[in-house]
Amino acid sequence: MPLIIDEKEITKAPIVDDFVQSFPQFKESSDELLKQNVNVIGPEQLVYIGQRELAGTSPCDDVISILGSEDATTCHIMVLRHTGSGAAAMVHFDGSSVAEGLKTMVSIVEDLTEDKNAGKLEVLLVGGFLDERKNSHEVSNKVLKALCESPHRLHLITACITHFNTEYRNSVPFPIIYGSFTTSILAVCQIKGDVHINTCEQAYDVKSGKLLRATFPNKGPDMGLRGARHCTGGKENLNVYNPQTRRLEIGPFHYDQLPNVDLFLTFPESHMRKFLSTSPEQEPESFYESIRAALIQLRDFPNPLQTVFQGGKAKIYTKEKNSGSWQLQLV
Repeated sequence: MPLIIDEKEITKAPIVDDFVQSFPQFKESSDELLKQNVNVIGPEQLVYIGQRELAGTSPCDDVISILGSEDATTCHIMVLRHTGSGAAAMVHFDGSSVAEGLKTMVSIVEDLTEDKNAGKLEVLLVGGFLDERKNSHEVSNKVLKALCESPHRLHLITACITHFNTEYRNSVPFPIIYGSFTTSILAVCQIKGDVHINTCEQAYDVKSGKLLRATFPNKGPDMGLRGARHCTGGKENLNVYNPQTRRLEIGPFHYDQLPNVDLFLTFPESHMRKFLSTSPEQEPESFYESIRAALIQLRDFPNPLQTVFQGGKAKIYTKEKNSGSWQLQLV
């Protein structure tokens, strides 16, 4: 089925260079998003979604009300929501398995929607910039292709991508938003129709679908492990949250050993950026510590199906209500 933009059917997937020329209306909505300030989001009611991860939930969830992601330069973050049920899913695409990831998102949202005909599926998209290597172009093109070739009618509402997400500092292109936004799924005031979001700055709620920018100091458990997977592991976008059980579920998955990992760990930050990033100059400050954590994971825990995932089972976490921290469940 075609992608829907302003009630018009787009049957052929455009490349992003043509897309921004054909649909300049997304520049206006992008500018409104880019003007927003950035709030710091705590762990309460948050599921953080890393690279090649996705998650979804609905207004019935009494544990999670925020889906969030950041630390994206050339990556793209997508939200898919059903306007009737308020169910939503978020993914952090790096260009791998985009069509499959979109299919999983639709499945999550539809499973959480009792009456699929009482609303429509909307897509909100942020990320990428005009990088010299055109990695962002590649991701944008894959995402647009997946949207146009999906068997579902998907309505594109926001597309703050690549061209629309670029600023120049001393003639060097940088992303304005590093793909960081949250999805506010549930709050009592929102269910009643009054929108008062006090905890997140880049969000959309079940009524308005509004995006708000945010950053997340506490991203949750096992970020080194999760980062190791997208260094040398599988290309699929893994679902990390079960909205039925309200549990964070990490793995099980395999990653390969990285040759010369000890050498990489001796590198200063400048070398890490040069050799291990798609956009060295534009990586956020957190890049160095994040990549080091992933490399240490690769070095210290080879063969994760044996050394990390006991009995080949996922690591299961439940959220502590008061602190918002995820607590590992021993099984």
